Amino acid sequence: MVLNPLEIGIRIRKIREELYHESRLLFAERCGLSENHLGKLENGTIIISIKALNKICTAAGVDANYLLYGECKNKHLSTRRTIDNFLDKSTKKELKMYLKFISTLKSYYFDED
Repeated sequence: MVLNPLEIGIRIRKIREELYHESRLLFAERCGLSENHLGKLENGTIIISIKALNKICTAAGVDANYLLYGECKNKHLSTRRTIDNFLDKSTKKELKMYLKFISTLKSYYFDED
């Protein structure tokens, strides 16, 4: 498969607009990229680097195969967006509590198997 920078950019823009409903600036900040760099990626004028790919995938909760090739394995993107938005509005104390709760719940769930 050949990487197509324009198609990659279209998928990034789709995630930003349809999943997160964010401006380019806000999504760039979410991903730890400059607005200019994100714009070049979205327009397909540059090919995505491994570093930028990792930042976008991590920040947006998407699979690299989706960004690079359009293959979507994560069917729960809207749930992920809702959780991310909820966590973004939480205090540091609340985040620690949520992490503890999720860790406890997860360990209990896996202990039952």
